[in-house]
Amino acid sequence: MTRSRDNEAAPSPDEPRAGLLARLERIPIAYKLSLVISALIVGCIGLLAFLIVQHQHQLLQVQLDNLGNTLASQVARSTLEPLLAEDRLALEVLANNIVSDSQVKGLAILRPDGRLVVKAGLTPMDAFPDRKADPRDWQGFAWQAAPDTAGRKLDLVSYSQPVVVKNVIAGYVVLTINRTNWNRAIHMARVNIVVAGGIALLIGLVLTVYLSRRLSQPIHELLDVSRALHAGNYRPRPLAIRRRDELGTLMQTMNRFAEHLEHKDRIEETLARYLSPTLASEIVNSEHRMKLGGERVQATVLFADIVGFTRLSEGMDPEAVANMLNRYFSHIARACQRNHGIVDKYIGDCAMLVFGVPRHEEAHAFNAVCCALSIQALVERENAHRARSGQPPVRFRIGINSGTMLAGNIGAMERMEFTVLGEAVNLASRLSSASAAGEILVTEDFLQRPDIQGRVRARPHASVRLRGFSRPVNTWVIEGLQPDFVGVLEERTERLWWQSLKRTA
Repeated sequence: MTRSRDNEAAPSPDEPRAGLLARLERIPIAYKLSLVISALIVGCIGLLAFLIVQHQHQLLQVQLDNLGNTLASQVARSTLEPLLAEDRLALEVLANNIVSDSQVKGLAILRPDGRLVVKAGLTPMDAFPDRKADPRDWQGFAWQAAPDTAGRKLDLVSYSQPVVVKNVIAGYVVLTINRTNWNRAIHMARVNIVVAGGIALLIGLVLTVYLSRRLSQPIHELLDVSRALHAGNYRPRPLAIRRRDELGTLMQTMNRFAEHLEHKDRIEETLARYLSPTLASEIVNSEHRMKLGGERVQATVLFADIVGFTRLSEGMDPEAVANMLNRYFSHIARACQRNHGIVDKYIGDCAMLVFGVPRHEEAHAFNAVCCALSIQALVERENAHRARSGQPPVRFRIGINSGTMLAGNIGAMERMEFTVLGEAVNLASRLSSASAAGEILVTEDFLQRPDIQGRVRARPHASVRLRGFSRPVNTWVIEGLQPDFVGVLEERTERLWWQSLKRTA
């Protein structure tokens, strides 16, 4: 068991690698492009510099070898007669004259068996006395002389040429040339190539960063627009199309996509004025909502009806009646939305509200009660406001009922509406008609719901016979919420009232 826990606690060797890969994936694309292009530039310039340096070195080496072999051949022809005559003095004079040249650092004249005849200056035989070499082995032999008094070492190279007479080798000439200047030239050539390559690399890096940012700028603009769209801002600043490549096409597509989303948002916003915002969103985003029919659901229906509307509107202009209805229905709509309900429809002076559809809510009955109490409080405040201007109050009677009902699209394919149907809906309508002004009427079964018990204060009303129902219905009047819930409801109602004042200011 301990071993198992240890194995579980031990970090995986792949975890650091995965973390590194994750960090690399988050590097901006501009930096990635810069790194890739810079690596290509460095590789190309490095390869080109290497090839040029190698070619320059080979070229200088060939020139040096040609010079050394040519000089050695000339010296071999010059030493032919003195060597055959064994004129040592003439050979020494010849050797000293040749060594006096700044490029020639030494000369040795050897017999065919390698024995020394005459020498002047620096020779490889002096530097390597223990080396028993054939004279021909000194051909192209590169070596360094011992440091001089200034501590400088000379880079030397020796060339061996035979002294030939009638196809017979009479001896050898070993000529030593100073190649320090040649090496310095090669070094300077390398330095110049490296400097030129560095300048080209620097220019390339600057251009790479500039081009990478220029290429990635549209991507950042696309990213900004996509973030704005994701945040719900469907009216971002349009992308300026300055390109005709794939990025330009993508930017045009993103602009059209933003326009379509804005159009969809306007449609949803317009629908929300005729339907509940929740229902409007469901219709726009869900295809099955466009089909006729429905499904059985558990929901709550609330009817709010103006008492004595005919008498109240008598003598009023149609515009005044419409303004009055709009004022009170605005309070009802805001209270409904705040309590997770939808406005199903307005029927003359009556508003039909539904809770628990199209999105299911467990406490749909309690939400309906809270909405009804908020409507009562808002109506009282609105009546007080009307009283200050000498206008009569408006009273609402409310009926609420919960149960099984059919929720869906009713009508025809050419014209349909989302609503709820069923006996529970009819009972809520009859309860509204049976209630008095300022009352919220419910059934006894409604009070037995789990989301109502312990939350609502109610008093018995009466056992009434309702039109369309064969048996009497025991009704109760909602008086308010239990003390634990009153504060939240009052705060919510206060906020709704101030929202209505801001909208009418």
